[in-house]
Amino acid sequence: MGVKPATTTDPRAGDAWSWPSGVRVWKVSLDRAERAVWWGWLSEGERDRARAFARAVDRRRYVVAHAALRSVLGGLCGVPADRVGFAKDPSGRPRLDLGGGRPAPDFNLSHSEEWALIAVAPQGWRVGVDVERLRADLDPLAMAERFYRPEESARLRAAPGAALAGYFRLWTAKEAFVKATGGGLARLGDVLVHDGGHGGGHGGGHEGGHEGSATCERSRSLGGPVRWLDVAPGYAAAVVTISSTPAPRTD
Repeated sequence: MGVKPATTTDPRAGDAWSWPSGVRVWKVSLDRAERAVWWGWLSEGERDRARAFARAVDRRRYVVAHAALRSVLGGLCGVPADRVGFAKDPSGRPRLDLGGGRPAPDFNLSHSEEWALIAVAPQGWRVGVDVERLRADLDPLAMAERFYRPEESARLRAAPGAALAGYFRLWTAKEAFVKATGGGLARLGDVLVHDGGHGGGHGGGHEGGHEGSATCERSRSLGGPVRWLDVAPGYAAAVVTISSTPAPRTD
């Protein structure tokens, strides 16, 4: 089912990434005036979490992000935004609950400061997405030595001028992979990212390129494609899809 175009009361952004597999990613600006109708879409639990934020800007961004998630999922599934239901799988990973045993797409949400990304994958796939603002106060080479695989650290050392962007490029791919797997099947330190280049990943409804892949060192049968997204200057973002068929654990 297609997604209706964004309107003045719709928190979704007008552009999205899409791929032949049916995976789609929406980009949402969180620094926009909050509309009263969006608050009404949220569950009581979501409202409680919004009220708990100390800063008004964080509260507003949370409301916009979660209203946008409901708008996207409701538009895809033919459900009003305020009636989109959520549940958790046995591992605690959020899932869409349409009721009555209806099949539902997989989804994932990530936000960092003024941007949010919403990823949706068709049945048979699990999706993870991550967006991060680049931190200039971070020493990427030192951090990579501590947290990344040796071959990943070597790639960053080979291009020191691009080490900061490269560090977050790897980080977002690892985070997206962990979010896609869920259930503790993979930890950040277990994930090896194979960077296939910088082609693709454009917005505006275009298909992004298959730029790389990620695998779990504890279970080599667990892996999937990585696609990096150009969200905005100063940000890194990636989306990962894996088969929803459980992979055997080898640890």
